[in-house]
Amino acid sequence: MTEEASSETKKRDEASAEPAPLTPRSPGAAPPAAAPAAKAAAAAPSEATDAAAADSGDKGPVSIRSLSTAPPEPTPPSMSARDREALAKKRVGSTLKGWRLARLLGVGPVCAAFESFRGADDSGDHVVLRVMVGNIATHERARAMLLRGAYASNRFNHPRVIPVIGDGTDADGTPFVVRPWIDAETLDQTLGKLDAPMTEPQVLRMAEQVLDALEIAHSHGIVHGAITSRNILVTPRGSVRLCDFSVPPGMGPRTSDDVDVLAQRRVGPFSAPERCGDEPGPASEQSDIYMLAACMYYAIAREHPRGKVEAVAELARAAARPVRQVAPKVSEYFAMVVDHALSLEPEARFESAYAMLGDVRRVMAGRKPKLGDARKPVPSGSFSAIPLSVRDGSPSSQRSSSILRSDLAPSSATHARYAASQQWRGNMGLILAIALLVGIATFVMVREKVEENRAQEQEELSKKQQQLQQKKEHEALTAPVPPVSPVPPASSATLP
Repeated sequence: MTEEASSETKKRDEASAEPAPLTPRSPGAAPPAAAPAAKAAAAAPSEATDAAAADSGDKGPVSIRSLSTAPPEPTPPSMSARDREALAKKRVGSTLKGWRLARLLGVGPVCAAFESFRGADDSGDHVVLRVMVGNIATHERARAMLLRGAYASNRFNHPRVIPVIGDGTDADGTPFVVRPWIDAETLDQTLGKLDAPMTEPQVLRMAEQVLDALEIAHSHGIVHGAITSRNILVTPRGSVRLCDFSVPPGMGPRTSDDVDVLAQRRVGPFSAPERCGDEPGPASEQSDIYMLAACMYYAIAREHPRGKVEAVAELARAAARPVRQVAPKVSEYFAMVVDHALSLEPEARFESAYAMLGDVRRVMAGRKPKLGDARKPVPSGSFSAIPLSVRDGSPSSQRSSSILRSDLAPSSATHARYAASQQWRGNMGLILAIALLVGIATFVMVREKVEENRAQEQEELSKKQQQLQQKKEHEALTAPVPPVSPVPPASSATLP
């Protein structure tokens, strides 16, 4: 009996150690023992992940499916501006990784900027440190997105964009980024020193420089995402710099694994409507255009486009007031550009920073802007709005937006117009080339004739001078010699 019990115990242990057989058991066989608790616990997440992937229809790799279905990290509640400023002031005078935080420059919704020095007696590098401030610094995804977004400015080169030259963390893991010091003030500080709003030429010049930088950034797939009067810097000579990029490169659809956790913290009076709300939409070129136009509006009118609206839900629905309603002295063309860029719908704004830059330069030259938007056709084809469903994390909740799709086959009329324009350009080029050759030949002929006439005049003048010299010499030789008068003898009376 004892031997039978020991043999049964041995068989049971072997059955529990080996995987369950794939073939069905015989009716009289005993059921195998359960797997150990550690194996069951390890298999549970994989089974839950595969079940969730099967329900959602996701066919990607298991590692990606695990990330996308993982529950998002809870975002800590936001702190008031006064509390953030108090925390930032406590850092003044302290040392962070060798950098002495000498002066507080400003406090934003996510970071505080400090004028910092390195080395003994501040004899080393002079930089600006942006340190994450508030309880958002404990959020792991927020830390990573801050660093990724800041380094987006290093993906391209532009003289008006301030790059990031370093980063790090303090003892608590709070991240910071380092950018070079620029002798400039923020747009807020510049406006604070003026007794009146900026003039229209000044605002246009500022917008031209910022749009020039945004055009290059957008062509590299980089979106700023947080243009305000705090990250537009103005030098004493009126030159403009753009800093503090906030959107990480390659931000995809807003799934649970790719949500901009800092977007809601940055919602403010300069934010585009689609970037406001409880679930901010993705940043785009049109959102950058809206925020720059809001800065232009604020600089010329000293008021925000949507007035005193502060609630996040109202900012998402409120339309911007016409700029001439607040600042009636601005020109009509200036108002047309600003109001067009502040359209409530992204598709109604300029299709790109390049298009807005062209209209800004037209207004600077006194010409009427074209006001092209993302819904109008372009010469290479026609555009139409099509719906796009974007998942925001859960399979059941979807939202619709619109994107632009270009027809692959242009019409015959488009081909005809393109061929006619190409022929016209070729004819004009030929005419200009002929005119240039004729002009060069005429210039050469006229120049040779002038040189010939000048040589003849010089030869005649030299002949006349030679004849005059010969005449003078002849007159000198033939002139009569005057007689010499005799000297009278001295009288005796005059003798001593």
